[in-house]
Amino acid sequence: MKKRNPLKISVRQSILNKVDKLFYNSEGVKKADGCKFTEAQEYFTKAIELDSEDSLSYFNRATVKINLGDIVGAKLDFALSERFK
Repeated sequence: MKKRNPLKISVRQSILNKVDKLFYNSEGVKKADGCKFTEAQEYFTKAIELDSEDSLSYFNRATVKINLGDIVGAKLDFALSERFK
């Protein structure tokens, strides 16, 4: 059996995480555009789980939280969005 290079695996996983993050973020935008704010929030949260320093996902989630009435959560996400710019 061929040995796998841990560095190659790590790089591959990093690339997959970026692709997945973009997918979850774009799906969240689609849900938000359709006024499905709870679903949109779930997609943005998943994108943040993949990249905890993604300012765009925090910004998008903040805008959805405003629509859900979570002003405190929105303020926190806006602050994190600014922090990771």
